[in-house]
Amino acid sequence: MSTDHDDSRLDLERILIRYLAEERLTRRQLLHRISVVGATAALAPIIAACGTSQASASAAASSAAPTVAPTTSTAPTATPEPTPVPTPEAELHIWNYAEYMGEDVIPSFEKKYKVKVSSDFFDTYEGMYARVTAGQTGFDITFPASTDIPGLVAIGKILPLDLSLIPNKVNLGPEWADPGYDPGNAHSMPYMWWTTGVAYDTAKIKETPTSWKALWDERWKGHIAMLDDQREAFAAALIQLNFSANTVDDGQLDQALALLKQQHPLVRLYSVEDQQYMASGDIWIGHAWGSDIYTVQLKKPSVEFYIPEEGSIRGSDAAVILDGAKHPIAANLFINHLLDAKVSADNSNFIGYMGPNEAARQFISKDLLDTPWINPDKAIVDKLQELLDLGLDTDKYATRWAELKAGI
Repeated sequence: MSTDHDDSRLDLERILIRYLAEERLTRRQLLHRISVVGATAALAPIIAACGTSQASASAAASSAAPTVAPTTSTAPTATPEPTPVPTPEAELHIWNYAEYMGEDVIPSFEKKYKVKVSSDFFDTYEGMYARVTAGQTGFDITFPASTDIPGLVAIGKILPLDLSLIPNKVNLGPEWADPGYDPGNAHSMPYMWWTTGVAYDTAKIKETPTSWKALWDERWKGHIAMLDDQREAFAAALIQLNFSANTVDDGQLDQALALLKQQHPLVRLYSVEDQQYMASGDIWIGHAWGSDIYTVQLKKPSVEFYIPEEGSIRGSDAAVILDGAKHPIAANLFINHLLDAKVSADNSNFIGYMGPNEAARQFISKDLLDTPWINPDKAIVDKLQELLDLGLDTDKYATRWAELKAGI
């Protein structure tokens, strides 16, 4: 045989493998399809992919597979092997929060797929988001808040996932399998989730607060902290007023602003560094994320946390593949790796956040599962709201937030 002919057969074999992977077919299933509809119809997509007018459907059929399905009189066929996984690229670049991934997650992926993973960390979420929306970050994967997924999809900054490479999607809990911010998980996979509430130092505050109102208590003036997050801060006020945390009603937002202005003279600082300010001793009570306080308690056991009785916020981050990613196969496989039950549990046990992975619960530490703000029961979950993408109406929050921070 000539070299050209050998190369053609190799090209056809590669196309056949790719087609089987994309269609999630085994070779045996393809043979059955040929026996039902004929070689020409069954192999038409493969022939089209070859991009050559010289190969006819019958010729492709004769070189790719028999045109007659095995009969019952033939010898038993071995169990077909799983559809081959496409070979990942040699590298993968991840952009994440610092200390927001278990220690063995990346090494175990590198060992399994022989992919070299580099991981970099963004200084602030706002900075990461700005670069993502500007495009061409140089990274393959990052972890935006679920609130921002619809907007990023709308402007084409994140790629659709290849769900055929993410079979571990079946491990998701039912509430995460078809989220409102990304129906069908078409562009993202939930990563970790958290609750927002109130942390306080029992060495300074002897009573047991239960309400958002504790952050407005004049007794703690100069020792109160609020999250420097406009949506979270407004949520603390809106929920007290029995309004939706996602309202765009100007009258309701004005009432929330008035409540935040009433609190403003009592607040020592606005910051997202809740771990630092609750460990410092200067802050006696603060607006905080529950998973961060779980970590603080390891160093300062006098700090407690509660989800306010009026209700609160449930938030989540999601793994996405960025537009312009140079390693999309490796990226999809890494997201699948994150959804492995043991990998997801290792993540939770290391960073103190609950993942969306139902299959992982059996491997998560009992202490984490028994922490009520990390793994709240249904009665509490039912009172939690998830912040939504408000589009241009987000400006209604931004202008009022700027007014509050200016001290007007």
